[in-house]
Amino acid sequence: MRERRRFIRIPENAPITYEIMDNPETGEHFTKDISLGGIRFFIHHFVPVNSFLRIKLFLKKITFYFEALVRVAWIRRDPHGDRYEIGVEFINIPQEAVEHLIEYIKSILSLIGTS
Repeated sequence: MRERRRFIRIPENAPITYEIMDNPETGEHFTKDISLGGIRFFIHHFVPVNSFLRIKLFLKKITFYFEALVRVAWIRRDPHGDRYEIGVEFINIPQEAVEHLIEYIKSILSLIGTS
C-alpha cells in the first residue's frame, strides 16, 4: 500500500493550547505526533472538519514555542475517554517555526536511525 502522507510524522508529546476560532472554547492537551504539515493531538470539544483553530505549541526539548493557525482535517471520538483525537494542518505558520521544525524533525530522525 502506498503512503498517503506528504510529510514524515514523528511521535511528540508536547503541550499544546488551542482556541477554536469564532467560538469561546479553549483548552490545552498534549500532541501525539507532529510533521511539517500539521499536528495530531487531543481536544476536549467536538469541532467540525474544516474549522479553524489558533494553537500554541511548546517544544520543550528545544525550548521553543510558536503560534499558528490550523485547519481541522479530521476528528474522531477517543473510545478510551471523554475527548476527541484531531488532525490539523498548518494554514499560517511563522517561517522561524518552520525552520525550527525542520531541524527538530531531522534531529529526531537521526536519533532513531531514519533518513
